[in-house]
Amino acid sequence: SQMSATAPTRQSQMSATAAVHTASRASFSSFMTAPEAGPGPGSSATAAQAAKQQTHAHHIHDTNPFRVYKLLISGGLAGAVSRSLTAPIDRLKMLLQVQDCAKGLSIREGMQKMAAEGSIRSYFRGNGANVVKIAPETAMKLTLNDTFKHLIARDPDHIHPVERMMAGGIAGGVAQGILYPLDTIRTRLAVSPKGTYWGILHAAYRIHRDEGRAAFYRGLVPSMIGILPYAGVDIAMFEMCKERLLDMYDGNPPHLAILGAGMVSSSVAQVVSYPLALIRTRLQAQGTAGTGVRYTGMLDVAQKTVAREGWRGLYKGLLPNLLKLAPAAGISWYVFEETKLLLGVDPRS
Repeated sequence: SQMSATAPTRQSQMSATAAVHTASRASFSSFMTAPEAGPGPGSSATAAQAAKQQTHAHHIHDTNPFRVYKLLISGGLAGAVSRSLTAPIDRLKMLLQVQDCAKGLSIREGMQKMAAEGSIRSYFRGNGANVVKIAPETAMKLTLNDTFKHLIARDPDHIHPVERMMAGGIAGGVAQGILYPLDTIRTRLAVSPKGTYWGILHAAYRIHRDEGRAAFYRGLVPSMIGILPYAGVDIAMFEMCKERLLDMYDGNPPHLAILGAGMVSSSVAQVVSYPLALIRTRLQAQGTAGTGVRYTGMLDVAQKTVAREGWRGLYKGLLPNLLKLAPAAGISWYVFEETKLLLGVDPRS
């Protein structure tokens, strides 16, 4: 009787011990396989995770194959629209620039000269070559700037103004250097007497036949020297103004604010680089309609201009140029930013 009572007791003890071991193994297994508890918000693991996500997002931004094409489309459209809308003022500016006498033409006389040619098309002479040149140049400049500023910047998320100026200047120089012959053709079409050239191809043929291939590159040196500060200041100022506007208006600045930022940035840049633009235009225009070569180079233009017209001669045509450039630049930047938005490009990029 005592033995029979003891047997169930031992059996119960063994069952209880087995249950304890099973529960222990289950707890240990759960401990080993359970995910590690997340650390607090200020921990290094959280910072590492955030940094990893930020790096991943930046990686997507840099390697997006469609970004380049979107920027090219936006830049090309911006250049074509802005220059076509301001073509009459652009031609007036060049007519004033090429007058190398002390008095020259006034704005009113320049307008009368274009009107005397007899049709509305006279106000747009040279605009075809201008669009053919400016559309790809603007597209290349703004796309290359996007690439260069991320290559030059030490911190792509916080780009220094000097780094922006360097990237913009280099991008502008490369784009203008590649398409410079079209700029020479545009100048010839705008300032030559009516009937001298029939169009872009005829002008290119005549310049090559009568003056040689080197004529297409007259004024290249002052042009390249001038584009570095112009493009650098223009792009850097606009991008900094745009970032400030995005912060002020929670990412949705008014349209007029973007127009104004583009007008101010390009106007400041133009005043800085204008004498070099005038020298370039006079070098490009010489030889038109058999007038012969008047200047031997960049320094010769500067010396003769100052001697005949004074220091103010280096800024001849500045006012109509600003009247043209300010709205043209505002329109160009506005069209560029709006097209980027339509194509899905982040406005802060």
